Amino acid sequence: MIMSASMKERNRSLSIAAGIAYASIFGFSFLVTKGALNVLDPMELIFVRFLVAALLMTLFVLTGWQKINFRGKKHWTLLAMCFFQPVLYFICETYGVNESSTSMAGIIIGAIPALVAVLGLIFLKERTTRGQTLGLVLSILGVATVVLAGAATTSSGQPKESTPRGLFFLLGAMVSAAFFNVLSRKASDTFTDFERTFAMMWSAALSYGIIVFVRWLTGSLGTTPSLQRLSFPRALASLVQRSASVWYAILYLGILSSVVAFFLINYTLTQLKASQSSVFSDLVTVITVLAGVFIRKEPLNTMQWLGAALIVFGVWFTNRKDKAVPAVSG
Repeated sequence: MIMSASMKERNRSLSIAAGIAYASIFGFSFLVTKGALNVLDPMELIFVRFLVAALLMTLFVLTGWQKINFRGKKHWTLLAMCFFQPVLYFICETYGVNESSTSMAGIIIGAIPALVAVLGLIFLKERTTRGQTLGLVLSILGVATVVLAGAATTSSGQPKESTPRGLFFLLGAMVSAAFFNVLSRKASDTFTDFERTFAMMWSAALSYGIIVFVRWLTGSLGTTPSLQRLSFPRALASLVQRSASVWYAILYLGILSSVVAFFLINYTLTQLKASQSSVFSDLVTVITVLAGVFIRKEPLNTMQWLGAALIVFGVWFTNRKDKAVPAVSG
């Protein structure tokens, strides 16, 4: 199907709006995540959010609002995409952030668009222009500036040390996210945005459901020692009760941060180069910082403002419309 110039421009504008939207959703998620983690183990929270997301998307299919068709299609790209994100990524990010300094975690995660650009060139043959490369560099420098400036002003006493295992997990998260972007872009040739998101939600719900179940059986899961000693039926009842106590966080993370945000990510990966789409993830840093300033009244120093501005300019440079080159006649 050949699209007209006006249709291409419309899709491009919608994809940029989608990128800003998913960055905003992720950026505000910290407001509810901290409260939920006070009563749920990280693995439990991930399982519940994706279970809610998977059930919601299944409801869309059963009611006929959306249709899916996985028959007769090559599934290896889709399965690999789901393995890297959300299954492997969230495992690596959870343990990596827990065992690393905030600055190290922020910088490594912020560098994901650079790795996406490299993998996009290798596997998708997508070349970045000079302006797009400049934009990627600016956004990564911006993330580093915000994170390092924030660590310098908020650290009390000795800063948290990053363990080798923590760095290993963070690099795993970086690689996982980068391969997801490339694989989702490639899978967009065969699967719709909804189909890719549907597969992601169920793969995460099933994978983390198994992880939670095994850790329940081994007594290695729980936010308190008493929870670790519960039998499976009582542990399940406890999970339901504790999840209900933070229902607002579950709904935000399950509906907005999972269904809506990942659908928007897959949409941008259908319309834009993988590197152009992934750079919006650096905007999450800006949204999170601004949310802290205006909602939680957290202080923000000059260097952090500078870093935020670099990220915004970087995203703009990466996704600005290339000037048309006039044809040479004669």
